[in-house]
Amino acid sequence: MRVRKLAYTGAAAALTAAFAVSGVAYAGPTPVAPIAAVAAPVAAAPPVIGADAPMAHLQKLMDFAKASNNTRVIGSAGFTSTVNYIKQQLDALGWQTTVQNFTTGGRSAANVIAEWPYGDAAHVIMAGAHSDSVAAGPGINDDGSGVAALLANATVITRSGLRPQKRIRFGFWGAEEEGDVGSGYYVSHLPSGGAATIDAYLNFDMIGNRPENGRTVGWSLYTEGQSNGLNQPFQTYFSSQGVTVNPSLDTDDRSDHAAFKRAGVQVTGVSSVRSLSALGACYHRACDDLTDVAQNSVVLGSNAIANAVWSLAGTASAAPVG
Repeated sequence: MRVRKLAYTGAAAALTAAFAVSGVAYAGPTPVAPIAAVAAPVAAAPPVIGADAPMAHLQKLMDFAKASNNTRVIGSAGFTSTVNYIKQQLDALGWQTTVQNFTTGGRSAANVIAEWPYGDAAHVIMAGAHSDSVAAGPGINDDGSGVAALLANATVITRSGLRPQKRIRFGFWGAEEEGDVGSGYYVSHLPSGGAATIDAYLNFDMIGNRPENGRTVGWSLYTEGQSNGLNQPFQTYFSSQGVTVNPSLDTDDRSDHAAFKRAGVQVTGVSSVRSLSALGACYHRACDDLTDVAQNSVVLGSNAIANAVWSLAGTASAAPVG
């Protein structure tokens, strides 16, 4: 999550880009009505995600930062290794991956877009997290936690042989810390009508916070999800775990959901913070490493994502892959 709100026009003006494709890119389908006008699909329950997978991904991201002056900022070897790792993991799982390379402020960055190639491509449930850190630290909570959770979710989707009714797409954004540049680039380069095919965008920026100062982790849902119904599957899941959440976190558009919201896509997100004034003692600092992450938070966040994505995508058909 970035420090302050930047004007989109300013970020866009600083951006020059070249579109590079690795794997199979998706095509822009016919525009459809917003999610509110689409009948809710039937959903099955996802497998429970344990700690091993997301924590192993976080260890990898920490290793990349250690080899790169304790950072995964865009333009660094740590960021390049992160992007390559994300793509390699998803390719091995059978997802269709697209890499978008771009530059901003004279530094190279990239998005990785991953699509599970089943379900109606005219109705997309999209989830995202940013893959870069600030220069000052490795960004293991902000936002390695979101990246690790999405990769763990990609694994359970593959291993379950999931055949959702709607298409599932994950975005791993570069240069979020520079002003949501990567997500803005992705949205601005969608084919004509492409934004209208995205029924929902779910953002996961910082879901690994640890308890501090004697207080429990303060889970929150973005305020946008109150009116469009997207908070409901998250509220259902957190309630089932006995966790009380703040249903109206105002992010001041300081993360990657902002570009989607401007394009008319219905959005929400989840974060393990109570407010923007309580982001954690190691926020944007060198100590945002593995010690800054609570395993319980990462597991809770990963399963919250799974329950929401499976519910919204409609997952009545899932056959385990042997």
